[in-house]
Amino acid sequence: MEKLQGTVTSGTGEGALFLGFDWVRAEIRSACGFDPFPGTLNVVLTSPAAVLRWSEIRKGRGRPLTPPAPDSCGGRCFPILVAGEVLGAVVVPDVTRYGEELLEVIAPVHLRSRLGLRDGDPIQLTLLTEEKD
Repeated sequence: MEKLQGTVTSGTGEGALFLGFDWVRAEIRSACGFDPFPGTLNVVLTSPAAVLRWSEIRKGRGRPLTPPAPDSCGGRCFPILVAGEVLGAVVVPDVTRYGEELLEVIAPVHLRSRLGLRDGDPIQLTLLTEEKD
């Protein structure tokens, strides 16, 4: 299994807005098998090698998050295990202002509370599936 190391960082709240759409929640339930907590955990990858590896991974298909209207922003998700214990996913929106070093992680629970995380804490993400074209 592929493992990526990163550190927890604060976000802008845009992930929570995206997760607030009913269609997004329904797509995540279908693609990942859980109802996402309405917010994301932002993780900055800690090495250039990890950023390069994530760049290769995200070129794969992932699991689609298909919007109901063609003019809406969709995305993909990649199932992961967060800190070796919580099922989650990395969400990759079709449109984002973030660079490839920042991952938006979702889970059925508030990850900061569940894992006792604060900004700057190290975290490991384990990719559960890797889908390539």
